[in-house]
Amino acid sequence: MDKQVFIRSIFAGCLLLAAFSSSAMAADGGVFLDAKAGSIFGKPAGTGYSSQTHTSWGADGGYLWNTDDATSVGLEFGYMHFGNIAQTGGNSGVVSDSANAMTVGGRFEHRFGEDKAWLVQLRAGLSSMKVDGDFNAFFGPSGSSSWRENGPYFGFGMGRHITQGFSVLVVYSKFVGNGDASKGQPDLDVNWIGLVAEYRF
Repeated sequence: MDKQVFIRSIFAGCLLLAAFSSSAMAADGGVFLDAKAGSIFGKPAGTGYSSQTHTSWGADGGYLWNTDDATSVGLEFGYMHFGNIAQTGGNSGVVSDSANAMTVGGRFEHRFGEDKAWLVQLRAGLSSMKVDGDFNAFFGPSGSSSWRENGPYFGFGMGRHITQGFSVLVVYSKFVGNGDASKGQPDLDVNWIGLVAEYRF
């Protein structure tokens, strides 16, 4: 999947959101915004890098439609700042890679318990990760490069509504990127876990 396909996916999602928002307003639904903070962890698959744990953060926004009093489905658009995802060194210098991602996808939420205050969330979609690589040479010139890796993401979380509109969740997400091996770009496999604070209007 190239950059143009990802851009078309975002555009299609915006059209769907615009098309259904007016009719959904008549039913029970609402806009949501969230902020998240946590850590990436593990070894990026196929990279040869050592295991990494780094603080990262992000945000999402979108629209949820209530299908009944316990279940909602919707669209989400997001941004993730992973920070430094990998660092490796050799005889000539040190390579450091950092990344961030734009996402577009769908979300499913189910509320349970006597007061319907507990909730589980499932999400999945497409991500476009921008990777910035820096090479710091011990001797000779240093350099840098940037590229994009597109692929799927998915995640799940569990939490509780603190008020009618505000909730807090523990969330796990996985982001997969398809690099261009001919250019020395490894396939990325980023795991993230953290806390999410969400407000639904």
